[in-house]
Amino acid sequence: MTKKQTDYDKAMLQLETVVEKIQQGKMGLEEMRGEVKAALELIKLCRAKLRDIETDLDELLEEEE
Repeated sequence: MTKKQTDYDKAMLQLETVVEKIQQGKMGLEEMRGEVKAALELIKLCRAKLRDIETDLDELLEEEE
């Protein structure tokens, strides 16, 4: 049984890759700028997914009360 990757999982993997590239410090300033910009977009996506999940969980818990 294979676990289907969610958008969140994919974004986190991409974010980890971007962080590794930045930490290696083997890129020019313009490339780093692009990587940081990509990381910020991935962080926004992850935060939105987490907010959605939190809302869903809150609603489920309220229904149980």
